Amino acid sequence: MNIRIKGVNLIISFKVRRLINDKFVVKLDQLLPQFNNELKTAYLHLEKNKKYKNYIAKFDMTLPGQKNSFHAEVEHSDLTSTITNLREAIEKQIKKYKHA
Repeated sequence: MNIRIKGVNLIISFKVRRLINDKFVVKLDQLLPQFNNELKTAYLHLEKNKKYKNYIAKFDMTLPGQKNSFHAEVEHSDLTSTITNLREAIEKQIKKYKHA
């Protein structure tokens, strides 16, 4: 999966990229094996809210030839939990799409 990551008030370091890959990308690739990796493009927006000291993650993905797009937005005080909760929200949408 090609994923474009944008960070606001947050440096997207190698550690953060590895966390996203391990907790997020690998799991979603397993759910969508029928699509070529080059065709799966997603956008991940990570933001650290300085005022409330929490993380906001937004995810958008459209599959080729599909009218549906997958979108989720999650907030949490911990970056790892934010990414995990975002993955769970997207997994629910993908499973619902696959069984429709």
